[in-house]
This record gives sequence, C-alpha cells and structure tokens, in this order.
Amino acid sequence: MSDPRAVAFGFGRGGNDLLTHLMDLGLEGLRCIAVDTDRYDLQIARAHSKFLLQHATDAGTQGDVEIGRELGLKAIGELQSVLGRAEIVFTLAGMGGGTGGGTTPIVAEIARKNGAIVIGLVTNPFHFERGRFHAAINSIRQMANACDTVILIDNHTFEPFSMTLPFGLSADTAGQTCCSIVQSLTHTFADSGLCNAQLGELRAMLRRGGLAKVGVGHSHSHLGAEEAVLRVLRDTMAQGDLADANGVFVDIIGGNHVQRAHVESAVQFFSRSINPSAQFLYGHRLDANLRGVTIVTLLATGVSFPSAWGRYRRLPLELYDLEPESPEDEGLNLKLELQQLESFAY
Repeated sequence: MSDPRAVAFGFGRGGNDLLTHLMDLGLEGLRCIAVDTDRYDLQIARAHSKFLLQHATDAGTQGDVEIGRELGLKAIGELQSVLGRAEIVFTLAGMGGGTGGGTTPIVAEIARKNGAIVIGLVTNPFHFERGRFHAAINSIRQMANACDTVILIDNHTFEPFSMTLPFGLSADTAGQTCCSIVQSLTHTFADSGLCNAQLGELRAMLRRGGLAKVGVGHSHSHLGAEEAVLRVLRDTMAQGDLADANGVFVDIIGGNHVQRAHVESAVQFFSRSINPSAQFLYGHRLDANLRGVTIVTLLATGVSFPSAWGRYRRLPLELYDLEPESPEDEGLNLKLELQQLESFAY
C-alpha cells in the first residue's frame, strides 16, 4: 500500500486488539501498523506492517510508562519514516500500560508536526484494574497535548443482551466503536462528495477537538435513521451530558431503503438534542451491502473529562481530578445524637 491518506497505529496489546478489528473490516486506503515492545504480542497482532521497539530485557515495558516513552524517543527516526504523507493518523492504545501510555504520545506528536490530523482512540482500564487508574489518567493528559482529538472509549459499555452471553461470545463494543468512527472519518476524507458537511469545517473541528466521545446506533426497521439516532442519544447521554460539546459530527450509513425524509427528520431531532451553540455537521452515505440496516455514528468533541470518561465519574474525585495540586477536602465534624435506629423487614 503506497502513501495512504489514512494510517492507523496500534500500540501495545490494547491498541493492537483494536487494530485487529480494523484489519477485519478491510478498509481501503487505510494502512494499519502494529507497534509493541513485546515480541510475542507483536507476533500474534494483525497489521499491514509491524514495528518492534527493542528493549534490553526483550520482555516489554512491564507496565512502566517511562520505559515506553524512552523506547519511543529512541525510535523517532524510524517511526517517522513509516508515517509518510498521511492526511489523518489514528493512534490506538489502551491507557494504563507502558507501551500504550508511553509511546503513543510520542508518535502522535510526530504525526501532528508532519501536518496530519491526529486522532487518538484510547480505552480505559477495566474496573478491577484499580492500580492502573492514575497511570491511565496521566497518559491521557499526555495524549491530549500531543493529539488534535482524543476519543475516550469506555470498555464497560455493553448492549444489555450481551451481558447474559458467555464471555467469549459477548460483543466487543470497544472494537466496534473504534471501527465505526475510523470507517466514518476515513470514507469522509477519501470522498468528501458523499458528505453534506464541508470537509474544511470537519478538519477544523478535529483540529480543536480536545477530548471527545463516540456513540454508535444500529437499526433494522424501516424507520432506521430515527431509531438509530434515538439509540445513540440513549447510550451516549446515559454516560454523560453532551451539553458542553463544542462540535458534533454525525455519519448516517444505510442501504437503498433509507429515505431522504427519514434522514432529514433524524438530523433535525439530533440538532435539537445537543448544545445549540455547538458546530453541527452531518453526512449521509449509501452502502448497498446494508440491506435493511442503518448505522448512525456520533462524534462529539470538546466534552469534559469526567463526562467523557463514562462510568468512571462514579469513582472518588481524586481518580480523575485534573488539578492534582488542589488541597484535599476537609471532612465535616458532625455529631448526631441518634436515640434509636430501627429497621423493618418486609
């Protein structure tokens, strides 16, 4: 693949898992590159090309972000050579690990200096990985400084039906979300005539995107566009209010069954459900392979950190506090003289 307009980098095991989904999707014009410090993980990764960051122990970073950063700095020249003249670069990584948290910001900064629009797609640690929360948050700070837009993908967002399935059969919503937004943006940049939004406005939105979130909705009914929009709003709004978003891009993909009236109705409904001062762009594309299926992908930029982090806002504030130098809150000295405490069993 010579000089593609879009390049996707996978960093570490988490990033290369997302990259595998993109390889399965088989997007034209997208080159997938796997980067890792662990030789074994790199061997099982799927990509058009692979890049091993050599380490003295040959055993990866062992979760150390500083080691990942040092290895990335040493390989700047080689990593820059594989970027080419890509117009848009996706950096995929799991936050909280050494390779993803340390190396990804280095490559993102190189790509942005080369003139590419750099979009980071990162996943959060699982709830039981509490020891990785602080490392993940510090890495996201670095990503926010290096990338134009950083999309936070919650690992814990599942469709209700998938929660009852065996673990191996449950839907990998992080991978599906990653594929949906990469496919939407790649197709939009490859053929802007299919998008009602002006491509220059979309570029400007992504350049100042900051922290962002993505929602994906599917519908199999004749009212596909409206139903898919409702599902996107339900799932996205359930994780955080979009009222503070400064930019929204909606991509509607459907087969020949999708009528223009349904698309316009869905777009009007969506525009009334978000921040009225936000920049709103949308595109509509036809895919003959989607028989009776409509897919709506939402990208909202400029969202706040706790909201974008989804269910993590339920954790104590110190886990996502962006001002570590702030003084600790003092507890209230309350003395309640309760004479009796009763409980009733029904």
